[in-house]
Amino acid sequence: MNPTVRKWIVRPLLIIIIAIGAFAGISFLVLSTQQERLVTLAIGEVNKQLKGELSVEKSRISLFRNFPYISIALHNGRFFADKEKTGTPIYQFDRLYVGFSLPDLLEENYKVKKLFLKGGYLALVREKDGKINLVEANSASADSTTAQPAAKDSASSLTIDLEKAVLSDLNISFLDKTSGRKYSSRVDKLTSSFKMDSSVLTAVLTSEMVLDITTETDTALFHNKRFQLDIAAGYKRHANRLDILHCNFKVEEAGFNVKGYVDLSDTLDLNLKIKGDRQDFNLLTAFLPHHVKEDLQPFQYDGRLYFDAVVQGKVTEEQLPLIQVTFGCEEAWFLNTGANKKLDQLGFKGYYTNGSEHSLKTSELRMLNISARPEKGIFKGHFVVRDFTRPQALILVSSELELKFLGEFLGIPDLKQMTGKIKLDMNFREVHDINLPEESLNKLKEGIESRLTVENLSFHIPGYPHPVRDMNISAEMKNGRVTVSGASLKIGQSDLTLNGSISDVRGFLRDRHKTIKLALNAGSNQLVLSDLLSYDTALARRWNEEVHGFNIGLAFETTVEELLDPAPLPKGTFEMKNLQGSFKKYAHTVKNLNATVQINDTLLRLRDLTGMIDSSDINFKGRVVNYNLWFDDLKKGKTQIAFDFKSNRFALRDVFGREIRRYLPRGYRREALSNVWLRAKVDLRYDTIFRFAKAKIANVTADLKQHNLKLHSISGGVKYGSKILSLDTMRGKIGNTDFDINLKYYFKGTDRYNNKVANSLQFKSQLLDADEISKYDLAPSQARTRRGSRNTAVVAKVDSTPHKEAFNIFMIPFSDFNAQVNIGKLKYNRLWLKDVNAKITMMQDQTITVDTISMKVAGGTVGVRGKFNGSNPDKIYFRSRIKLDQVDLEKMLLKFDHFGQDVVVNKNLKGRVSGQIRSYVQVHPDLVPIVSNTKAEMNLTIYNGSLVDFAPMQAMASYFKDKNLRLIRFDTLHNKLTFTNGVLDIPAMEINSSLGYIQMSGKQSLDLSMEYYLRVPMKMVTRVGFSALFNRKQEEVDINQVDEIEYIDKDKKIAFMNLKVTGKPDNFQVGLGKDKKGRKS
Repeated sequence: MNPTVRKWIVRPLLIIIIAIGAFAGISFLVLSTQQERLVTLAIGEVNKQLKGELSVEKSRISLFRNFPYISIALHNGRFFADKEKTGTPIYQFDRLYVGFSLPDLLEENYKVKKLFLKGGYLALVREKDGKINLVEANSASADSTTAQPAAKDSASSLTIDLEKAVLSDLNISFLDKTSGRKYSSRVDKLTSSFKMDSSVLTAVLTSEMVLDITTETDTALFHNKRFQLDIAAGYKRHANRLDILHCNFKVEEAGFNVKGYVDLSDTLDLNLKIKGDRQDFNLLTAFLPHHVKEDLQPFQYDGRLYFDAVVQGKVTEEQLPLIQVTFGCEEAWFLNTGANKKLDQLGFKGYYTNGSEHSLKTSELRMLNISARPEKGIFKGHFVVRDFTRPQALILVSSELELKFLGEFLGIPDLKQMTGKIKLDMNFREVHDINLPEESLNKLKEGIESRLTVENLSFHIPGYPHPVRDMNISAEMKNGRVTVSGASLKIGQSDLTLNGSISDVRGFLRDRHKTIKLALNAGSNQLVLSDLLSYDTALARRWNEEVHGFNIGLAFETTVEELLDPAPLPKGTFEMKNLQGSFKKYAHTVKNLNATVQINDTLLRLRDLTGMIDSSDINFKGRVVNYNLWFDDLKKGKTQIAFDFKSNRFALRDVFGREIRRYLPRGYRREALSNVWLRAKVDLRYDTIFRFAKAKIANVTADLKQHNLKLHSISGGVKYGSKILSLDTMRGKIGNTDFDINLKYYFKGTDRYNNKVANSLQFKSQLLDADEISKYDLAPSQARTRRGSRNTAVVAKVDSTPHKEAFNIFMIPFSDFNAQVNIGKLKYNRLWLKDVNAKITMMQDQTITVDTISMKVAGGTVGVRGKFNGSNPDKIYFRSRIKLDQVDLEKMLLKFDHFGQDVVVNKNLKGRVSGQIRSYVQVHPDLVPIVSNTKAEMNLTIYNGSLVDFAPMQAMASYFKDKNLRLIRFDTLHNKLTFTNGVLDIPAMEINSSLGYIQMSGKQSLDLSMEYYLRVPMKMVTRVGFSALFNRKQEEVDINQVDEIEYIDKDKKIAFMNLKVTGKPDNFQVGLGKDKKGRKS
């Protein structure tokens, strides 16, 4: 190269390189010295002005990030909502590069030229009170208004004149707690630039991001949508107006153009035009969820879609702008390539406006010329809705669809087997000022607004094993009234027919507070509930029932608001009419069952539930006060249940199924009641848990046919709580018996204050007929016989099973219990007891102590004290002391159990008895004594007594032929008797009787075995022998003859003859014999 040329080329290059190096060095030196100062200055000034707190972990110099600008790199920046830096940062960035111009730095003019942000997030939250976290954190702090002017370095020294800003890999989210929606965006790259002079701020922004919109119920309403934005706008500062020069945005493949301006001077004033960029199905598919797009994969489709919108007017809290939207579809078609089924000529024209008042009231939506042509059938219609607050509609539809085509076209497996035809013609007009083409629509009869016909519809329900077959429906609407004149269908083995009506369907479109009436009648020849409920196998097994001849009528009078939004039940009147049906498993027939239910805010009232179940009739009324409590998960408050039940005939076998009857006593399972009347109310209290129930029984009346008992006017109060069961003045009559009961039973033995207390019972009665209530049969159990192999009679063993199987109170764990009984008259085992007063104490050791029992019985008085010991329920013992005073034995019957046979022991002895009895007796659960395990000591005196048909004396009839031996009278008789294990031991006693003077001793068993010793004066025997000499016959003695009592003369010596009588009355022996045991009285 020529030296001269080299000189002129190399030298300038060296000068430039040296200058650039010097310039870079100076820049680096200046920036290095100012870096910390700039960062501290900027962050300090920002934090002074804001409620929030911005922090940066570190900073450094970057020469080439925003070349030719020199940048300060900030790392790991975080912005908190408060100065304490608590909680999660509102936003955070990984790296932020702030670019400055070198000449500006040399002049100490810190203007930001470029920004580059990489990585991080911005989490915006709108609270329920409308406040946004970022706005609140960026608002002025309390001390910023009182801050003093800053130094020269801080006063206006940091300004932003941004030529370019780039954001990448940034997550932005916005959570609206008022609606539950969340907006999320992943910004891959966003580029913007700002240019500002004294009057205009111009901004250009280009971005690519991914959007997500979710709600509380939808996890992905607007999921993973690609969003692109390209906008250029200018803001006129003096006019306070934003002009959108151009704006293009795309959601997936759907593009839109926006033009216009936003005036911010006074109130927000919009003037925007939005137009769809591409007129194809991308306008629709761009907004579809991904799973819907997958469902459309078998389809090919095409057509023209368009969308144009205008938003114009001011926006305030009380005012909206004018919105007008034109949209539509033309020449569209869908082809299911797999099934080769095509839906052609799909189209409509749509228009929406919010009207002259820019509100829902003046809003109007039109969809006109809706048409579609399947392979078979047609669909045409118009749809107009006006006034969204009280909608008025115009619906014109003419359609006829073959459902088999619809199932094959949609390609849904469960619909592919759908067959049948649906025909719908509708002429529903509430809007009359719109001219529509109607030539192609079918004409309906005058006044008919719509008609629906379904013929031979069959289809499968997903997850349901049985198809719905042979469905036919005929319905029409006139003046808003929908009438289903007939509907029928079959499911499995069940068939069902329906008809019904809705008084005014327009209430569902507007005026939801208008009262409407709904009616439904259903019938079936056979309903197999297990088929109908087969979608749930457990439910189907539980309701394994068949109903034949089923019929029911239902009517509802309520409002649409109550039907669609019950709280918790719809308020109104509900009727059930003529419920009929015969049940297979329940094995009963329900006939003419009718009911009316009225529901208001707090009261549910059941009126006149009447009908028949088999041969039993029912008439039931009731109410539930504060029924809302039963629908609360956490019950708190009071509620009341009241009912009134009447029945002329109520057979338990008619009403209750076999399973329920198993829980009833066997003797009552076939009981039939008549003249039944039950009335009661129950108040219940809950305080998150059950507290108590108070029942007031107003009346219980019924006649029991099999038990021949009548219940009369039973009433009283019952309280049940966690600690107590009480009966308060429970009164009434059972047959001839009246009662008045007061009971307090404490489950844990403590009262509400945790003080230990005994349970108590007070029982009063003017007349207690225990025989009538217990139905004792006083006749001995008949011995059953069976025939042996040689036709010989064999006597079966008589057992005491009825007594053993009686209710055993000692099987129940006892508690401390005090009872007081006062009875005017008591009939028990044919005994009439009067003025019965008793105090009884029950203890936890399974004992019952009879403190005192006093009564008048058989013309005398009886006092009893004793103790039942049931510590072993199989062996119940009663130890007692009984005092008798002038008790008439003829009127008193004592019933015992002797080896399984009931025995009455006082048929032969009459007179009045006084004395004392000490006994130790084993008793059956029904308190009948077991004589074979009984011991008793009886110190008794009998006055003016007599022996009637006394076997030992009848055995000596041949010796006293001139005396009436069937009736032997005697004077006062005193003796101390012992009774052990069924044997009565009689010490020697002297008897002045109508036969004469007799001394007698011996023993007798309850099986009538006897061993008696008699000492008879020889004089009496001589007279007997004398009479026998004259052949005087026994039959000549008058059996009604009453002989006088003869007394012995103690001053004379008398010779006696000792006689012994043994055996039984039907087989006995009389002979000479003396009592060797020497029994003494």
